[in-house]
Amino acid sequence: MHNPRDQITLILICFACILVTGCITNTGDGISKQKPAPTAVSEIEWMTIPITDAVTGKQTSIAELGSQGKPIIVHTFAVWCPACSMQLRETKKLSENNPDKFIILGVDIDPRENTAQVKNHIEKNKFAGIFVTAPKEFTQSLIQTVGTQVVQSLPQTIIISNSSATYIGDGVFPEKKLESILSQLPS
Repeated sequence: MHNPRDQITLILICFACILVTGCITNTGDGISKQKPAPTAVSEIEWMTIPITDAVTGKQTSIAELGSQGKPIIVHTFAVWCPACSMQLRETKKLSENNPDKFIILGVDIDPRENTAQVKNHIEKNKFAGIFVTAPKEFTQSLIQTVGTQVVQSLPQTIIISNSSATYIGDGVFPEKKLESILSQLPS
């Protein structure tokens, strides 16, 4: 293993393993993490920025989705992120076991990815929900609200309910943990 190419490959594999393990490990309950206090939805710019469903092409906004009166589970993701796909599978299970109780919104925040890639990824994996490619101004506003970790570590989860947005944290939240978090939200 004295070949520089092999050494670089090994280093990249180790880095990827560390990155994925860091994304997957989530020993807390998701609510006890350090996070901003719930923010009033009316104060959040990214809630009103138009977003387009990658599968249907329908344009909406989070504020418009919120008018349905259901909690919205927002997951930031990227097509290349295995932990993100794990999270979307867990949320799909939650949705299947609690039909029509909330809205799933996946927001691809990788500026190198496009709507066609997101649509292909969602259809291939049969993920449930609405999936969008974040416009630049959406991502910038999200960073202002949550902080830079929203683009530095994927996936991130935000729950919007009762006119407030609560940043839950990063990492993969299993179905039962998400269900517990949702049950702790004020009615």
